[in-house]
Amino acid sequence: MKNNFETFLLKNGINFKNIKYYQIAFTHMSFSHEAKNQIESYERLEFLGDSILGYIVGEYVYKNFPDLPPGEMTLIRSTHVDKKNLSQLGKKLQFENYIQRGLGEMKNKPSDSVYEDVFESLVGAIYLDLGLKAVKSFIKKNILIYIKKNLKVKSTFKDYKTRLQENLQSNGGNTAFYKVIKQWREGNKNFFMVAVFHDNNKLGEGTGNSKKEAEQKAAKNAISKKVDLK
Repeated sequence: MKNNFETFLLKNGINFKNIKYYQIAFTHMSFSHEAKNQIESYERLEFLGDSILGYIVGEYVYKNFPDLPPGEMTLIRSTHVDKKNLSQLGKKLQFENYIQRGLGEMKNKPSDSVYEDVFESLVGAIYLDLGLKAVKSFIKKNILIYIKKNLKVKSTFKDYKTRLQENLQSNGGNTAFYKVIKQWREGNKNFFMVAVFHDNNKLGEGTGNSKKEAEQKAAKNAISKKVDLK
């Protein structure tokens, strides 16, 4: 397993110095618990990697799309670092062959949340071992190169809050307002569920890792019930 794991890292352009960081990045908490916490799990690395990933993607969007307003920038970033995208990347990179999980967890395939967590942990490991330049290279190859391609396909990522407000104003309506209706924490992540209201009528709901992301998704949900978003 060790040699295979090292080959896996090198194959993905990670010329590691300290293998320990990466072993931690692929250690699920269930494996750590069964070892009576003598082996560190990826939870702390996940926290670090999540922050670094958001920063790098945010910086890329800021520098490469100078004409985009903050709402569209937020949506582009959140779309490329959310659970769906990161879990797909984890499956593409075949993380399941290297994640150390407890016996109970091994009965089932890794969940999308686990793939997402390990991807973020791997980002944290690369940063601690090789520095920011190496992290940017890894993220560029797996995420950044697809952002412009996705924008070309979709023409643009719509700022759904603006779109919704324009729709309401065109019909002579009042301003929409947003309210957090639920907030919780899973592992190292905060989640917000936001509802958008207009004239005391709830138009839609959305969930995200930040209030801004949840608001965009709530607006998108509201628009999808009324108009074609394509």
